[in-house]
Amino acid sequence: MHNEFDVIIKKVRSDNGSEFKNTRVEELCDDYGILHQFSAKYTPQSNGLVERKNRTLIDMARSMLSEYNVSQSFWAEAINTACYYINRLYCHPMMEKTPYELLNGRKPNIAYFRVFGCKCYILKKGARLGKFDKKCDEGFLVGYSTTSKAYRVWNNSSGQLEEVHDVEFDETNGSQD
Repeated sequence: MHNEFDVIIKKVRSDNGSEFKNTRVEELCDDYGILHQFSAKYTPQSNGLVERKNRTLIDMARSMLSEYNVSQSFWAEAINTACYYINRLYCHPMMEKTPYELLNGRKPNIAYFRVFGCKCYILKKGARLGKFDKKCDEGFLVGYSTTSKAYRVWNNSSGQLEEVHDVEFDETNGSQD
């Protein structure tokens, strides 16, 4: 946050999970003068806002996975995509701006959004294809790249997750069936 948005972080609050209670996190906080606070054990209600946001993400991800019958093994991709959507679509109630607008000072472009789990056709690039070989592989959308202008898609042919730009989408209802 400090490097990307030029803000000073004064304190961080987290639950009492062991993933946050380690010397590396404490050293990082000490180096930057950040106060690290913990909630009481087994009291998720004390983290009300975070717990509600987590519930929203889980509900969105569950809906996204079920809409096109995407395997639950893609739950992490669904959560990441739900978070990506929330940061660009949901307005802060008091400021009437999305989190993206608050951080970047401009409205987000959402024209490239596609339906999570929809069928897609991935153009094969760089491979030497025979005259009658298929020029594309079939897959489905699982999210958006955070490092480039690309989509994250599952390639059914290779069984791998890929970040690609040249892809066509079939967003008709039930395209996974």
